[in-house]
Amino acid sequence: MRRKLYFDTSVLGALTDPGPQDRVVATRRLLEGVEAGFWEGYISPVLLEEVERAPKATREEIGRELQKGFLTVLGESTESMRLSEMYIAAGAVPAQYDNDARHIAVATVHHIPVIVSWNFRHLVNIETKRKINSVNLREGYPLMDLVSPWEVVHEKE
Repeated sequence: MRRKLYFDTSVLGALTDPGPQDRVVATRRLLEGVEAGFWEGYISPVLLEEVERAPKATREEIGRELQKGFLTVLGESTESMRLSEMYIAAGAVPAQYDNDARHIAVATVHHIPVIVSWNFRHLVNIETKRKINSVNLREGYPLMDLVSPWEVVHEKE
């Protein structure tokens, strides 16, 4: 069974990243693996909203990737919005970064166990994982794994 991966906006945004080239390489390898069927890739309306606010070059690059059709868009729901508020209340995600909580909640309610992100400040770190999983356990949701693309692409090797 293929591993299900949820991508936040930072993953697709890295396609236009002028920063470390290894981030771009890891992102491309990850997306190629999804396109080839090695993993299942998921996004949400949160990503689409954030992309709309991005600079034109970023919107166009991400748009080309989305047009390939290998990423499934998951819907938000009352349940996911309620859960995102719980993450904020628990201090897992700062209130001013509520979209990060929305990303996590969408993946959680759709039972996508791995969230892939380049956001080390608010998502991919030990304290966030602990707080997210504490809320999930309390509320009867599965444990989530928040990882960087670097942690995923090595599965293919």
